[in-house]
Amino acid sequence: MHSLKVESKSVLDLADRVFHDLARTRPTLEVLPNLRCLHWNTPEKTEHIVIFMHDKVTEFLFDYDSINSIPSLASNVLGRMPSLTSLEWTNRWWQDRKDIPSLLRLLSGLQKLQRITLPKYFLGDRLLKTLSLLPELKVVRFDTMSESGPFNPVIKGTLEEGAFPMLYDLCLCGALDDMRRYLTGGTLLPRLKNLSVGSFRRESPSTVQRFLADVTECYPALEVISFSVIGRQGCCKPLRRENLCPLVSLKQLTRLELRHDLPIQISEDDLAEFSAAFPTIETLVLNPEPRLPKKPRFTLSSLLFVAQKFPNLSHLGIYLDAEVRAPYSLVKIQTFSNLRTLNVGWSPIGADHVSVALFLSRLLSESEGVVIRSGVPLGEADYHYSEELEEYGDELEEEIDERRRRWQEIVKVLPPLLQLYKEEKTHRKEIEREVEDLRNEVLMWNMRVDEGSKLARVAN
Repeated sequence: MHSLKVESKSVLDLADRVFHDLARTRPTLEVLPNLRCLHWNTPEKTEHIVIFMHDKVTEFLFDYDSINSIPSLASNVLGRMPSLTSLEWTNRWWQDRKDIPSLLRLLSGLQKLQRITLPKYFLGDRLLKTLSLLPELKVVRFDTMSESGPFNPVIKGTLEEGAFPMLYDLCLCGALDDMRRYLTGGTLLPRLKNLSVGSFRRESPSTVQRFLADVTECYPALEVISFSVIGRQGCCKPLRRENLCPLVSLKQLTRLELRHDLPIQISEDDLAEFSAAFPTIETLVLNPEPRLPKKPRFTLSSLLFVAQKFPNLSHLGIYLDAEVRAPYSLVKIQTFSNLRTLNVGWSPIGADHVSVALFLSRLLSESEGVVIRSGVPLGEADYHYSEELEEYGDELEEEIDERRRRWQEIVKVLPPLLQLYKEEKTHRKEIEREVEDLRNEVLMWNMRVDEGSKLARVAN
């Protein structure tokens, strides 16, 4: 067995004595000597993890919510699993920072660590300093969309010489100005390719623009950028073209994700500028779930434009107005040939969803196994809530739920429509092939008739 994954349902059925008996009767110290991946994805019975730990385990995923567990965890991991290359803490509800010394001691001892994911509540200068000294660390991630509240870590330092020598994937959350100074105010990260940042503060469009300008100037080789500003302290002003224009300098970008309070105010012409700048982009997420879902700038017709300008897209997230009737003239259009996921988020859609389904069946006819997703229920999107939303009461939630219900109807009827269009296309090709065969037969007949006429003239 190379992997052991324990979930809440499975572990709750086991009595403590099962683990005690296993520990007492094992023939060797290593219960599972071939184990490489240990996933204890539940806060239940965490005291029993230790019997599965040994020095050949390289991947450890755990969920701890006991305040007394962290010092013990640090000692056990360092003593039993010193060769870890991947460490992930999945508990997003943790808010007690007094265990940071134990956590830092643990991380300092894991010199082979390559990937780490932690609750954002530990994020700060001390943790970043410790992580920056790990020689093989390549991926650092924090749960920027934690369900547990509007916590904004404070980052005041800058990168020092030799920090993060192998890091290529970094996820941070905090104030944009703090993160901008950290990333660009000192030594630069030599291998950074993927950058995800999130802020729960009220960030002005000019702050966003300044952040993007400095970061793209310092890291022009970025391939992935995920940018989220959800202002729990009040709604931000909308982002416009000039605030996002620094992104066009990232010529190697393959993934762009933008999330914001309000619908992004860019036009199809702006998208054309993006498409020229990102010729290889495969994932494009344009704020499909704005916290305040006001009227979208894009319509269903905009999808025709996106399909034409971004032919390599495999994932598209977009907030659009599907209440505007889709165009009927679709004799010859550019379809999505590589799209696998279309996320429409909280896009408004009218009661006449049949015409929308017919339009999408044509637009997605060349895509194999495409999935349409609508936004999560507003009540489950905790990071979208703030006191400012209370003035909308239950009306907004009911509206969002109604939009989601209508999109789910689209999801139900779209597969048979796609299958029907596929069958029609196959039938049309068969007819075209038959017509071509008949045409060739006519040509061959005419050639034989001409040849016979020539022979007759020669004989005469």
